Amino acid sequence: MSVCQSCGFERKYLGKKCPSCGEFYLTIAELIAEQEANDEKHSFKGRCKRILNAENSKDAFWLEVEHIMSGLSKKSIFTIFLIISFVFALTLSVL
Repeated sequence: MSVCQSCGFERKYLGKKCPSCGEFYLTIAELIAEQEANDEKHSFKGRCKRILNAENSKDAFWLEVEHIMSGLSKKSIFTIFLIISFVFALTLSVL
């Protein structure tokens, strides 16, 4: 069972309209397109497109970095810092 996106009425039959508010239910194609757009927005490819299409690529890049970092815990940020430091130290010792 699903619910109406507009009013939350529980859908009990396969009609195209909600009996409570009269809104049309979304079709499968619309739901798939919405999910694909959401996936594209949050994917690496979508982030790269936003950076490349922005007027100021540098600001767009740092905005994306801030957005990614806001979703990480302090432990994750520290781990990333350690990995980058380790790679830098290895690269510096080879040169």
